[in-house]
Amino acid sequence: MKRNVVGAQIGAISFVDEGVEPVLDFLQKEAGVNTLYISALSWARGNAGRGSMGYPDHGPHEPDHLQGGAFFEPDPKYYGATFLKEFRAPDPLYKGFDTLRDVIPAAKARGMETYIYYCETSRPDPKSRWVPGWPHILEVDHLGRRGKIPCYNNPEYQIWWRSVMEDYCNSHDLNGLMWGLERKSAVSAVLDGEAATCFCEHCMEKAHKKNIDGERAKEGYAKLYAYVKACKAGTEMPDGYFANFLRILMRYPEIMQWEKMWYESHTGLAKDVYGTGKWLSPEKSFGLGVWQVTETFSFWLRSMYDYSDFIECADFIKPILYNIPASSRIRGYLEGRNKTVFKDYDSMHGLVEAIYPILGLKGQPEYEKLNDEGFSTQYIQNAVTRIRKGVNDTMPVFAGIPTGVPTGDGIVEACPADITAAVKATFEAGGKGVILSRNYSEANLDNMRACKKAIEELGLDTDACVGAGAGSGKSVY
Repeated sequence: MKRNVVGAQIGAISFVDEGVEPVLDFLQKEAGVNTLYISALSWARGNAGRGSMGYPDHGPHEPDHLQGGAFFEPDPKYYGATFLKEFRAPDPLYKGFDTLRDVIPAAKARGMETYIYYCETSRPDPKSRWVPGWPHILEVDHLGRRGKIPCYNNPEYQIWWRSVMEDYCNSHDLNGLMWGLERKSAVSAVLDGEAATCFCEHCMEKAHKKNIDGERAKEGYAKLYAYVKACKAGTEMPDGYFANFLRILMRYPEIMQWEKMWYESHTGLAKDVYGTGKWLSPEKSFGLGVWQVTETFSFWLRSMYDYSDFIECADFIKPILYNIPASSRIRGYLEGRNKTVFKDYDSMHGLVEAIYPILGLKGQPEYEKLNDEGFSTQYIQNAVTRIRKGVNDTMPVFAGIPTGVPTGDGIVEACPADITAAVKATFEAGGKGVILSRNYSEANLDNMRACKKAIEELGLDTDACVGAGAGSGKSVY
């Protein structure tokens, strides 16, 4: 019998700051956690650093000046095929600490499972500028400039990830890995006011093989980039702002071809990681985490992602369903779109009313209340149910629950009662687990404790033998 998963995302910083045994004691005994998702390799402050918007009721209340990288000691023998060899985090705080060597045995001794969590973020903070060779794998934007994040189609980046997976699977007694899909497509980036990526030699070559005119695509994105600037500058568009957006897409069908190629490359790296892991360790579980922007806010990204695509490349799915922060997050997201593609709406109230049905968010707070009220637990139940149908119930769904997700001054934040309700909603909708997120270093302890309260009230088994995916018999071979 597989146990219900009660997971916690946690960075090395919490073990360094508060000690391995005290942190595991709290997580297991007071929060009911049986599975760790450790950010052992990260350049994302939200997954690996101390609190980014204030501090919770535990740990040091001062900046950690995160530089990021590997919070474990990479074994050189696995990195002979890549020039990316020196990526051990240089942060002085971690000197003498190896999050995998020092945490996994202690967790195993308690019967806790351990996974690596890596989040492919769209906005690196901090930058991995100190890693030798990193500029060679960065994207190239439509203006010909090096971008901010690695290109999926760069063979060196692909080789490096296979090397990391080989190290993970052969060097450490892990139960598996969770890969976070959190990137913007080129259209999404341009609508946010950023340049379109990626047009490096590898992407252009891939496009050529698919009979996509890369130069025409680049020209189309340049037109879209100029359109966004014009929108924000207040340029009048008599035919309508949305009509002008669609006009560019119609005149440059290569944009849509490029978006499709981006999606295939984006999910393709996740499939590469999954296949490599399953070849090395078929008994381990490999899951996918899905960004809340994709899952909830963006009609554009939502239309790209089809959960059925993941049936053969994941053992579990973790959608980010931060229901309380979702309200202020979608407010900010739609306010941005109201300056460009949805500028035809003269009120945010009307835009929110129009977009909710498209995104399946009927019944959630109206615009004027979004900073004061979170989304209801019905949002969680609807999403879990939809995703289960999307994967034909072939794998478990673990909802990401917001025990520590910053929102900002004067904006509603999750309280213990919200956590208890969210956990219950997940299991009542057929979810097989929850993952307390974003990062233990941001979470207030009573929010963590509220998870155990919900588990006990539901009478769920969280102690029986193995975690999700292990021994499921799923294989791509």
